Amino acid sequence: MTVVGSPVTWRPRPLQIASWVGLGMSTVALLAALPNLFTNGGGAGTVLGNAAASVWTLLLLVLAVASVRTIGVQAVAGAWFSGFFAITALAGLIGRPVVNALGADSTIAVAVWAPVTEEALKLMPVALFLVLASRNHHSRPSVGDAVLFGATVGAGFAVYENALFARGVGGVFDHLPFSPLLPTLQGASDGGSMLVGGHLVYTALAALGLGIALLYRRRTRLAWLALPVAFAVVVIEHATANGLSLVSPVAARPVWIDATLVLTLNGYLSTLLLIIGVAGIAIAERRLLLKQFVPGTPQHSPPDKWSPLRSVYPSRAQIGARGAALAVVQHADAVEIRG
Repeated sequence: MTVVGSPVTWRPRPLQIASWVGLGMSTVALLAALPNLFTNGGGAGTVLGNAAASVWTLLLLVLAVASVRTIGVQAVAGAWFSGFFAITALAGLIGRPVVNALGADSTIAVAVWAPVTEEALKLMPVALFLVLASRNHHSRPSVGDAVLFGATVGAGFAVYENALFARGVGGVFDHLPFSPLLPTLQGASDGGSMLVGGHLVYTALAALGLGIALLYRRRTRLAWLALPVAFAVVVIEHATANGLSLVSPVAARPVWIDATLVLTLNGYLSTLLLIIGVAGIAIAERRLLLKQFVPGTPQHSPPDKWSPLRSVYPSRAQIGARGAALAVVQHADAVEIRG
């Protein structure tokens, strides 16, 4: 089976212009807020260090999904700003009344309400992106796009939250062997009884599950299970980390925390699932795409013919070809012929 079709642009030009204007305004707002952010966030070094750690992982994700990526800088920047500005504001709006009512040391408020609402809110921009993009029957995004988009939302959220509490993240060598890939990993507040994936890892894993469930539901009958499994893992790990922050160093841990630590492999489960999932989906989607291109047409040349630089910075024609092929791969109503 081969794909026929010209590259498709997802948004009309006026909306693209409006989107760039919105990104420009968000950038101006961020620059205006930086002095206060540095003052309250532990200094410029801490805030910028947190941002740099997130950017490192995002760059590695770009490389990992290079041959199946269909979203550009504009979408990634929008995802970051949505996490940094919109989702943090919504999380505060929803979470603050519950914390005020039950108390800052309430297990229900801190270890149940906050993890569930924050993880759901961070997944909302990813869901909106995938739902709108998947309505196009001639061009579809990849699961790799969903992971990159979700990780960026989580990164924006994490940078703001860490600045709010004036805390720094881990380092490249702090939690080997995974920290060279994910330097934002941290130890639990009680001295390191669990590995804390953090918002970037949690949102990326939830986005991975959502992408598989939504984009491949027609191809694989059990694809829908990816979302509840991934979301359950991130919520349980988030809840465990928050719960540990409420436990006194001299007090015994609650039974439920001991149980969730075992269930989540002391917090390593989300990190393991994300790394394995990204590698697996990048290989699987690339192999599927190799079967969907018309030979002899430069804009539809298969991924193994692209140079590494071209894969990272694909042309508009190549992005259109990937999107059209993904539409067929995901069993959408795309234009196709048999070869």
